[in-house]
Amino acid sequence: MISNVTVHNNPAKFLSNYTFEIKFECLEQLTQELEFKLVYVGDAKEDKQDQVLDVVVIDAVAPGTYKFVFEAPPPDPKKLPNDSDVDVSVILLLALYRNQEFARVGYYVFTEYDDPELRENPPVKVDFEKLNRNIAVDEPRVTTFPIIWDEQQPTDQLVFAELTEEEKKMAETNEELEICHSLENVNCANDTPSESTDTKITNEPTASTESKTINEPIEPSNSMD
Repeated sequence: MISNVTVHNNPAKFLSNYTFEIKFECLEQLTQELEFKLVYVGDAKEDKQDQVLDVVVIDAVAPGTYKFVFEAPPPDPKKLPNDSDVDVSVILLLALYRNQEFARVGYYVFTEYDDPELRENPPVKVDFEKLNRNIAVDEPRVTTFPIIWDEQQPTDQLVFAELTEEEKKMAETNEELEICHSLENVNCANDTPSESTDTKITNEPTASTESKTINEPIEPSNSMD
């Protein structure tokens, strides 16, 4: 799971690179590649405007804590609608395993012209070279999704046979038997509820650092700091 994301190079020019320092924990050996994507949402009403800025692929990961720097280019202005509202957009960090998205961290990106006069009287056609961006690092939107991690992990729901009349009578007598119709409403008396684990994301703006995209296996982090 993703345990921490630090946004570097923020605030910055709209056409500057994005730089994210990502820390994640792996609880079990992963047999396939782990994938991270950075996506710019050009128009919330139209998915076709989304741009995948870059992708980082990490080879099979052993249990441990890892950290790497993800640097990606800015969105291509030619692929953005000129009449769009550039005041607010969204940047998404997606984590995938076996082509399944299991975590998403989203940030609002506020943009404005660096020239006060342009802020008061913006041009009809967006001038991206004169735009500044500011990622709202204090308000991340974190979403996790259940996925199939292991190829042998069962995906079908359990099917319970209907009780016979004799079994029903035994259940009524003992008052200990509960009928569980599916995995979604299993609540047997002897079951212990599992504890939920929250994904903790902390963000703090820092100075720009030189980095490069990681496209090979990374070494475990020696410290959580």
